[in-house]
Amino acid sequence: MTSLTALWDASLTLCAIGSLALAALLLARVVARSQRDQRAELRARLLPQLLGAGEEPGPLKGDDLRVAAALTCELGELTRGSDLEALLERAAAMGVPAMLVRWLRARSPQRRLVAVETLGLFEDEGWQVAAALDDRNRDVRLGAALVLARRDDAPDPATLVRKLAIGTKEHSLLVSSLMSDLAARDPDAVAALLFDKDIPYAAKVAATDALADSGGRYVALLASMAQHSQGEPSLQLRVYRALGRTGHPAGGAAILEGLHSADTAVRAAAAEAAGKSGITQAIDLLGRLLDDGDWTVRYRAGEALLRLGPRGLATLWDASQNAEGEARHAASAMLAEARAA
Repeated sequence: MTSLTALWDASLTLCAIGSLALAALLLARVVARSQRDQRAELRARLLPQLLGAGEEPGPLKGDDLRVAAALTCELGELTRGSDLEALLERAAAMGVPAMLVRWLRARSPQRRLVAVETLGLFEDEGWQVAAALDDRNRDVRLGAALVLARRDDAPDPATLVRKLAIGTKEHSLLVSSLMSDLAARDPDAVAALLFDKDIPYAAKVAATDALADSGGRYVALLASMAQHSQGEPSLQLRVYRALGRTGHPAGGAAILEGLHSADTAVRAAAAEAAGKSGITQAIDLLGRLLDDGDWTVRYRAGEALLRLGPRGLATLWDASQNAEGEARHAASAMLAEARAA
């Protein structure tokens, strides 16, 4: 009987524990529903105030302030121009920036990242965003840098490169976007990265691409880099591609030199740049590259000749009729492609 009594007591205990767990789950569900309803009510009340359709906003605290901060994050992504300025003014009156600063210390990296992106919208909060460059999470650091790059109070590009460890630890594709934003704001500072021996190669490549998007202003610098980066074919390749994107003939001498490179990828990039920049002095050399041992070089040379007007077309036509081997095939294929287009 003692064993049966013990088994009975254990069963009663387990039933009691199960009942308590079920009651706790039901209570948690009721509490969660109550909190959702409360947040929905707060959102319905605060949204008109943030949009300027309700009563004049004043300082908030507690759940009201947390909901207002969340609404500001959501609306800040959807609002632009004068509407955004008005939204930020009302949010500031409610005390939202202070709540966002508190979120910078949240355990969730996503919460910290949202806080950084929204704080960057407030004119006087740049220093708080800059502090996030030392965040323990790489995504938050990169997000802070992207926000700062669009502001006038951003740190210099070299500081951002070192803070983010671009080229050593940070290899995100967003680095290109960051460098483009920095070049749009301060292209001279981005150009200075190319002469800093302590800046990693990957950061210099991103800076090169960004300067190419600045037009012909830095074509002389890019041309100089192309001529002085021999022995670094991967960097030289990116420089020639950048020269091609500028489409500026001032890089002609460097491009002509690149067509003689021993590296096939560099020759191909230089051929592409010659066509995009309208370097007619390269026509004869491009004609000879139609017989290059590398298919990519032959293709880029033919493509460039198509871009270079009547003389380039004449060179292709002559090669298609009188050349032999790869040159004849490359010229014929390029002319056929041009007719099909």
